[in-house]
Amino acid sequence: MASDKTNDLNAPDAFQVQAYSVMDKVAKNQKPMWAVSGAIALVLLGGFVWKEVNDSRKAKLQTEAAAVDMVFESEVKSYSQAREALDKQRDAIVAKLPTPAEGQAPAETPELKAINDQIKALKPDHAGSAAKYQEFYKANPKSAEGLVAGVKAAAHSAEKGDLDAAKALLETIIADAKAYPILRAQALLLAISIQEDKGDFDAAIKLADDLVASAGPELLARALLTKGQAQYLKKDFAAAKTTLEKLVADHGASQEAERARGLLALIPAA
Repeated sequence: MASDKTNDLNAPDAFQVQAYSVMDKVAKNQKPMWAVSGAIALVLLGGFVWKEVNDSRKAKLQTEAAAVDMVFESEVKSYSQAREALDKQRDAIVAKLPTPAEGQAPAETPELKAINDQIKALKPDHAGSAAKYQEFYKANPKSAEGLVAGVKAAAHSAEKGDLDAAKALLETIIADAKAYPILRAQALLLAISIQEDKGDFDAAIKLADDLVASAGPELLARALLTKGQAQYLKKDFAAAKTTLEKLVADHGASQEAERARGLLALIPAA
């Protein structure tokens, strides 16, 4: 993850894709959906490389940050290799089973079930890199690189279910990241999702108001959608309708507007 990706600045980042997925699930399930899975660290790591960060890097910090990223990447590689080995074992077991009837899945024998259970339970172990991200952030709390590391550490805490620790860390990052608006917006998005999962929709809406107020033109539609989602989850349908209708009116051709229309269709008639 240490390589520069400034050529991809115009493409949706990985966090954006994840956020859209969450909103789709919210629209379908009408309840808070916080994706704290093993993939969240990957999602965040894939989305935090911006020109504003790259321009501010000093050689020493860049080298140190790259070293931590290499730890993360080695954890991903270990997970991938373990998953591949289990998949091969599963395929070998399935190959020995009687051919099922057309349209039917192979019968789950005890041996096959054991492998399937191992596959379901297998998750990337990012404890090592998370500790290093936390350490790097504490050593460089005001630098762009340090703030990025802090968000990654907060994501890991959220993934492990320690939402309060993630929330506290993000509060500090949000306060310190004013010089890096896109990074701050990403931290706000993560903090909003955590508050939604905690059921504190008032806090989520307050953070969303901050996001809307500070978002540049390229992020405003996304900020409005995030605010509308929080209002919807609070069941403040009148406020959600106002926010989402503004999004559709001002950014009608955007992907966010499409998702806003989906939420608007779920709002009960007055």
